[in-house]
Amino acid sequence: MKNLLEVKNLRTHFYTEDGIIPAVDGVDFSLKPGQTLGIVGESGCGKSITSMSVMRLIPNPPGKIVDGQITFDDRNLLTLSEAEMRKIRGNDIAMIFQEPMTSLNPVFTIGSQIMEAIMLHQKLDKKAAREKCIEMLNLVGIPRAAEIVDDYPHQFSGGMRQRVMIAMALSCNPKLLIADEPTTALDVTIQAQILELMKELKEKLNTAIMLITHDLGVVAEMADYIIVMYAGRVVEEANVYDLFEAPKHPYTVGLLNSKPNLQRTADRLEVIPGSVPNPLAIPPGCAFNPRCPHVMDICREEMPPLESIGGERKVRCWLHTKKEGAK
Repeated sequence: MKNLLEVKNLRTHFYTEDGIIPAVDGVDFSLKPGQTLGIVGESGCGKSITSMSVMRLIPNPPGKIVDGQITFDDRNLLTLSEAEMRKIRGNDIAMIFQEPMTSLNPVFTIGSQIMEAIMLHQKLDKKAAREKCIEMLNLVGIPRAAEIVDDYPHQFSGGMRQRVMIAMALSCNPKLLIADEPTTALDVTIQAQILELMKELKEKLNTAIMLITHDLGVVAEMADYIIVMYAGRVVEEANVYDLFEAPKHPYTVGLLNSKPNLQRTADRLEVIPGSVPNPLAIPPGCAFNPRCPHVMDICREEMPPLESIGGERKVRCWLHTKKEGAK
């Protein structure tokens, strides 16, 4: 099957007074229609900047996409004008943003904000757009949708605003849905409903989903393929079954071991020592080497390549790379 989205050697840097921050540093991945790609990693590893780069929403200055290619539906998004990108955003590619509190305009009703995208991209009149808006609000589980469609964002709780954002993203039946922590502000019951809604969209419309999350349980349930990011780079990628069954990179192992397990007899959760490195002072060699339990001399000197280790699996680690001196 042909790829809907292909990202090759994507590099997004931020230029600050203290120096250049390589927020995304040579990322590659692809996504087919109807496929769900999970992107996981700690805060600050480049997940959200990757998604914002695909949407071309990086603020410039200080940010800039300095290299790479983003091909969506046979079009290189990095060569399109801003007017052409506006036709794609919200229609062919939609995004559920991480912060619903700041993503909605406080001076417009939630109905008018959803209707704007519907009228612009779907070419519906105001009456039909309002009906579509109410339908979408009902779809994401907002009660009394016909009555509250004219309310303002401040009249909604955080979870309700998150559902409004999801309704807005789904309103134009996008080919690609980028979901950046889509269930952050929701309780577990509503979270299950939203994930089920995204599954239905994927099945009915063959929508591709790029899911960014810290929740490994959500990834296990939703994703077909997973990439693990650390310090702006992909350190491991595999299908969901292989990754959870036998993670290869020490960072991936640490992420999975830090997830609570009711069957575990230990009194304390396992943790990854240390913290994500300062992006202005990423250590030489493998960026994970100061925190890695299997660190070798070569890890402190040279960055390992992202290499295939069989099938769909790739890993960036000297433990799994054949090189003289990696002992």
